[in-house]
Amino acid sequence: MTKVEVRYEFTSPFQDSWTPALESLSSVYGLQQVRLGGKLDSLTICFDASRLRLADVDGHLRRAGLPVRRVEAAA
Repeated sequence: MTKVEVRYEFTSPFQDSWTPALESLSSVYGLQQVRLGGKLDSLTICFDASRLRLADVDGHLRRAGLPVRRVEAAA
């Protein structure tokens, strides 16, 4: 298992109506953890890279209807 962590920023202010979408991510095979940022402005996803690719994670977030953009890690 290869554990990967990726961060996303919300493109609009957090809304309580997104809670069911966030909860639905827990049923996605390979997603291990979903954490909201302290200011509710970001999302950190931990996933198993042997089960999912980064593009798969992006797709699950998009299909859930979450307005996010991936934050590229600084090199």
